[in-house]
Amino acid sequence: MQVRAYGTDSSMNPSSPPAFSDLLPGALPERLGGIHPGHHEMLYIAEGKVKLSTNSRHYFIAGPALILIPLDTSHRLDMVSKPYRFAYWELQDDPAASFPSPHECTLWNEMQDKRDRNAADMKMIFERVDALNEVMNADWVRKHPELLQQISLSDIQAIMALIRHAVKSQIPDLPNRPFLKRHSSAAETVEMLVRTMESTYWNDFTLQKLTELSRFNPSYLIRLFKTYKGMTPFQYLNNIRMNAAEKFLQNSDMSIQEIAIITGYQSIHYFSRSFKQKYGVSPIQWRNEHNKDKQLRRP
Repeated sequence: MQVRAYGTDSSMNPSSPPAFSDLLPGALPERLGGIHPGHHEMLYIAEGKVKLSTNSRHYFIAGPALILIPLDTSHRLDMVSKPYRFAYWELQDDPAASFPSPHECTLWNEMQDKRDRNAADMKMIFERVDALNEVMNADWVRKHPELLQQISLSDIQAIMALIRHAVKSQIPDLPNRPFLKRHSSAAETVEMLVRTMESTYWNDFTLQKLTELSRFNPSYLIRLFKTYKGMTPFQYLNNIRMNAAEKFLQNSDMSIQEIAIITGYQSIHYFSRSFKQKYGVSPIQWRNEHNKDKQLRRP
């Protein structure tokens, strides 16, 4: 996970960066949201009352409260009372998917006005968020943004883990509820396909199989995969197979045909052609060259 951006705002701090749109005189300020196709957002309402609209859901939440907005979620935040203070962190997730799932975010947001503030896990979460918010507002830290990034990252990862635990402990049968079935984000879907191919690269993967796994149409899936990985799914799969073949050639006595089959190639000719395209030499030439290098390195 990486902190993409962060900031704070307060009705008592006129010098803070503008975070609200201009309204008619006398009207309460309003923070417009939007949609984040490539990152999540963690929003801490330290003081004040807000109305949060995400897709078809609306929440009225009084601070202190912590709101989670997953990527690809249209949202809008209205400050409905003064004074107000809030902080936000925009987050880019990693393959480990440490940010809670969209359904976990929904449940967590719904828990904000219903939670037991004295529960141990809740106290720990908000103690960490309060501490992080204090750090963000410290003058000495503002002079060292790279330090603030590091501090924020470690604390946010701990907060995310505690939130997932809190959601599951409040709803013990969470995994068994059909309406809570997780719909993966685009990035999570790509990572799921990557893990599937890496763990079973020798299987016969077709575009139809990948579309069935992802539930995306073929053209969108290929475009999406290229966006996140810089190549098509089959280019990625071929790289995995080539890396495996390289290890077999270097560390085993298997024949070229056996290596072709065990790495998922149905044809030795296609395997050899793919190998030469990647390494510039045939599998036999590659093995001979590396065996020669090993012999020269022997004492």
